[in-house]
Amino acid sequence: MIKSSIILFLVCFFLYLPFSREPDYFDSETAPAMIIQQGDSIVASYTEFGKPYTFPLNKEKYQGQIGQETEVIYELRHPEHATINKAWGYWFIGKEMAWAFGIFAVLLGIAYATTNEPHPDALKEQLNYKEENKTKYQ
Repeated sequence: MIKSSIILFLVCFFLYLPFSREPDYFDSETAPAMIIQQGDSIVASYTEFGKPYTFPLNKEKYQGQIGQETEVIYELRHPEHATINKAWGYWFIGKEMAWAFGIFAVLLGIAYATTNEPHPDALKEQLNYKEENKTKYQ
């Protein structure tokens, strides 16, 4: 039961990922961006149809990457709403994964608790069950 539950959970989780990303993975474009410092904040700067766009980045995470080029993903309808196109941060979000795996663990625990050691009366009832003979159209 545990192996099949884990496999089912992982299949559902990985099928859910491409359809739940913001900006939408299927309707988005990618562009090269430069990580720069503007005042006291660090931003990623990219252009779409000649118009420059920037969005703020985490200072602690990107402090050592100033001047490096990265890839951003954005929707053409809203090019100002972009994000860095990389596995951790776009595809895998820590808070989302913690909730998903936490809920999975709780549900798996409930399933295990309800099926592990059945009550002796319920077990006896299942063992004594005999299917009734039915007519063809009953």
